[in-house]
Amino acid sequence: MTALVQAALRVRRTARSTWGLAAAFLLAAFLLAGFFVPGSRDLGWGHLVWLACWAALFGSRARNAHRLGTDAKSAFELGAFLIVGVQALIQLRGGVGSDLYPLIYVTVALVASFATGRAGIGLVAFALLLGFAVAFLGEHVRDPLLLGLNALFTAGFGALSYLFTRAEIVRVRRQSTLELEAQKAKVRDDTRLFRLVAPSSGGARDEDRLYQTSVQEVRQALYHALQLLHRTLDLHTCVLLMPTNEPEQLRIVELVSKSDDLADGPFSLGAGAVGAAVRRQLTTNLQEIRTGYRGICYYRGPAAVRSFIAVPVLERGHLRAVLCADRVVDRGFSPEEEELLRDSTSHILRAFENERVFMQLERSKVEQEILYRVSQDLSTARTQDAVMEVGLTAAKEISPHDFAAITEYQPEGRKHTVRRASGERALDFHGLRFRDNTSLTAMVVKNRHYLPYRGEFDSKQQVLFTKKAKLKGMESLLVLPLVVREEPIGTLIVAAKRPGAFGAPVRATLQALSNHLAVAMANARLVRQLEELATTDGLTGCLNKRAFLDQMEQKLLAAQRFGRKLSVIVTDLDHFKAVNDTYGHAAGDRVLQALGQVLRRVKRETDIVARFGGEEFCVLCEETDSRGAQLLAERVREELEGTELQTELGPLRVTASLGVATFPDHASTAPDLFVQGDKALYEAKNRGRNQVCTV
Repeated sequence: MTALVQAALRVRRTARSTWGLAAAFLLAAFLLAGFFVPGSRDLGWGHLVWLACWAALFGSRARNAHRLGTDAKSAFELGAFLIVGVQALIQLRGGVGSDLYPLIYVTVALVASFATGRAGIGLVAFALLLGFAVAFLGEHVRDPLLLGLNALFTAGFGALSYLFTRAEIVRVRRQSTLELEAQKAKVRDDTRLFRLVAPSSGGARDEDRLYQTSVQEVRQALYHALQLLHRTLDLHTCVLLMPTNEPEQLRIVELVSKSDDLADGPFSLGAGAVGAAVRRQLTTNLQEIRTGYRGICYYRGPAAVRSFIAVPVLERGHLRAVLCADRVVDRGFSPEEEELLRDSTSHILRAFENERVFMQLERSKVEQEILYRVSQDLSTARTQDAVMEVGLTAAKEISPHDFAAITEYQPEGRKHTVRRASGERALDFHGLRFRDNTSLTAMVVKNRHYLPYRGEFDSKQQVLFTKKAKLKGMESLLVLPLVVREEPIGTLIVAAKRPGAFGAPVRATLQALSNHLAVAMANARLVRQLEELATTDGLTGCLNKRAFLDQMEQKLLAAQRFGRKLSVIVTDLDHFKAVNDTYGHAAGDRVLQALGQVLRRVKRETDIVARFGGEEFCVLCEETDSRGAQLLAERVREELEGTELQTELGPLRVTASLGVATFPDHASTAPDLFVQGDKALYEAKNRGRNQVCTV
């Protein structure tokens, strides 16, 4: 009944989503029948009804697209209605040979430009097919030249419009991307210019916003300082220039001026007044400047000023900026005013330093929040897979990268395994195993120190894992050791295509993350070992009685829910006490191990093997009836009977008796199912041992 309801709902949804296209095709069918090719051009009631239906349907779909948004399906519907309407108008006017037929070319170009993607291509194909069918069937045109030219022009207009539209979309997207990158680059340049914490070129969104806000704060502080000087000293222009990354060049950082003749920069130092202040790192004070003087670089042409002063802004003996001021009146800068300007440079440096400290605190705060959240998540992660997932997610937050991996080191065989990888070509490296070699990963484990030292990576010269498994296309790399109690357990690896991605601040945070990650992985490994000890028999490696009963309850509930069979095989060694008495307990243990190995080797992947106690073993078989369980039990019996063990007293062969019971044929609960299997086992023993019995 549920399947019928779901099918009905699917049909209803399909009908709702396709009725518009069906209506467009129905209206097109009238054109194929020559509905608008009357003996005269007078419109009848049938034509008016058709036009009214077309207008109502087109308006309905247009309103729906405006309200819900235009997707590929709605765009195709609207385009199809428009093409059908234009074809009707052309047919009414005289058909293929009418003077209005070029209107279909314009229509196809219009719909192909708006309905991009598959919808645009589909509409061009629809217009071609409809135009040919209307001309051939509705208007009985048989001229191949006329039909071919119409099809050629229709396809040409549609294709050109589609291609031009796609090209324009690509151009706009590329331009938007370039503008966004230019804006980010300007923020990064200003950040470096003001000596704030250097951002990475691929920083996270919140980090970029922090840099942008910090730069704005510095600029606002500089503008207020310059504005105060401008008003207090009655200046014409007050400007702060700072060196760029290019040698011997300055750029305007902030200014307040009454002039419209200021240049954009950057400016070469040259031999002017500003250059003299920069090179000598001394205040340059000029008075009674002659008309037409060109030594002030931030003006486009000859300066109209009469007095000028340039004060270098020094921080620990290094030039950081030049504070320049000028007047158009013939009044030079007095010693008091010169001292005021020099005092202002300390306020400028303080603005830099305050924002720098703020940036460091904000970044430290973000990093501490990430590490705190990671420690919380790691404390709740119980498996190594969960721990590694948390670690890789945190590494992505700390420093955006293109590839990351976590390796595990096994000191017994000195083997490395890539346990988890993410990013580009992650599947190529996941599960990769290799022994100690000269790779960066192996060297990090040996030295317990991160590599490469500068975070630069050259795939042609450096090997990350092995020479065959190369990580290509990355410019930056950081391999961090995972160490617990001075013992390495693996590595955390991050790589990026951009150069300089893992500087000192990022590296320090990633090191802290690797410390948290190492402890969590070690704890998860201990938890796994404890779980194995709690659920596994130490002698045979099979599940123990408690774990088997838990699994049996779960599997039986699943069998009840889905109406499946579930069988249990109960196995007991024949005359096992005699083996212990004759050959010793060591030989008895080897017999038990041999039976466990046979059971694990013969069973299917979904079957569960357990040592229930003493010499008694059980096998739980999902989706298996009594016949299938009997066949499996017979294979176990034959395998064990054919196994020969060597002892101090000579070769030893043993046999086993097996009982089979099946849910729901023989029992309805897990305890009853085991009891029935045990009964079948003792029936096999009573019948002479070394055989299989069922209930």
